[in-house]
Amino acid sequence: MTTVNAQRSAAANPSWRALTDGATARAARRPASRPVGESSARPELRVVRGVVPSRRTLPFLVLVIGILACALVSSMLLNARMADTAYKMKTAQVELNVLNDHIETVRADVQEASAADTLAARAAELGMVPAAAPGVVDLADSTLAGGSAAEADDAQ
Repeated sequence: MTTVNAQRSAAANPSWRALTDGATARAARRPASRPVGESSARPELRVVRGVVPSRRTLPFLVLVIGILACALVSSMLLNARMADTAYKMKTAQVELNVLNDHIETVRADVQEASAADTLAARAAELGMVPAAAPGVVDLADSTLAGGSAAEADDAQ
């Protein structure tokens, strides 16, 4: 409906005009609290802003986000450090096991070399003879009492 048609309908039917005019319709529903002359003036409308976070919350939010980021980075660095330490420990453990095996091998060689039969065979290879019965040296007159000198086997 155009504006001209609405004005013609309102002029022809006064009750229609009361229904279409917002100010008149509102006035009919509630009692007038203003004088009649001011009822045709519309109230001044303005935009009401919503709740805006204060400027103090922005630094707090940045601080909280910064702390969370630092915690994340530090946990990642600690995890990397722990992995590196675990790798070094594994390498050191392998080296320790090799050294322990080497020590056991050397101990076995020493025990084998210090066995009585091995010592006797080695002494015979070097030309050594077994000791004879021990004697006692008298220091007063420098004589040997008892005992005998070691003799080599000529059978070799």
